[in-house]
Amino acid sequence: MAELPDQDTPKITEYAAELMGDFGRPKLIGIPKKILMELTLERPELVPEWIGANIKRIASEIYRDCLFGGKDGVVSLLNLSAGYLYRVVIFGRRGSGRKTQAINLAKRFNLVYIDAENLIYKCLRGDDENPNDPLARELQRSFYYNNCEAKGKALADLISRRVIHQDALRRGWVLVNFPNTVKDFKEIMEHWKVPPNKLVYMKCSEKICLKRLLNSPNTGAPYHTCSYYTHEMCFYNAHEEKIENYLRRRHETIYVNSEGCSDEVKLSLLSSIAKTPYLLGERKDVV
Repeated sequence: MAELPDQDTPKITEYAAELMGDFGRPKLIGIPKKILMELTLERPELVPEWIGANIKRIASEIYRDCLFGGKDGVVSLLNLSAGYLYRVVIFGRRGSGRKTQAINLAKRFNLVYIDAENLIYKCLRGDDENPNDPLARELQRSFYYNNCEAKGKALADLISRRVIHQDALRRGWVLVNFPNTVKDFKEIMEHWKVPPNKLVYMKCSEKICLKRLLNSPNTGAPYHTCSYYTHEMCFYNAHEEKIENYLRRRHETIYVNSEGCSDEVKLSLLSSIAKTPYLLGERKDVV
């Protein structure tokens, strides 16, 4: 095991974030929580002996409860609303309401809101805090040479660093405008030290999305044109099938119909997140 320098704060933070992911994947954090709940109700005379005799049963109950979704789709043995930190990626077409619902989630659960486009603009303008930041410079080079693969990798690295900042680790986060391809999804789910634990797939038809975009207020943004939105839809359509096949094999995926009004979608999303069991990784029942 590599030793960490005493004063190397970024390395210590990164290591702590990695540990949090290691504990989260096998649900180790849920076990002591359930033990404390039962101890409060039962109050045994010899607590260490009781823990030794019951820890295996409690672990099995938690796994089984998550595996089968609990009663009526609600995880009963682990109350995720108490101290649970959501790490959410919201994916869908432009115009499907991704940003609106991401902001709603950020307000509801006090999450850090991360917009990948804002990070890109900040780096390309050169007004980031560290002018010699190697990740920002790598992103700039990828845009200068218009290397799509390098763009995705540089942006993924930039965001992966952002999600292990102290505010994101303490509060959780919600991310929009990334990932955009299957390769991006694999990068964040399989290589990030602290991967998302919820993948929200906003399902909305191209016709409705285009109608929303073209009827939205013109803020003077250079991309507010029919040709830009058509290009965006073509890019999405080219990758949609592969991404959907990948997402349906993940336990973290939540499907939300976003063709209704904003309030209806908000309620549907909050309900789906609350009912979805905390189970991470690939589904074994999907080929």
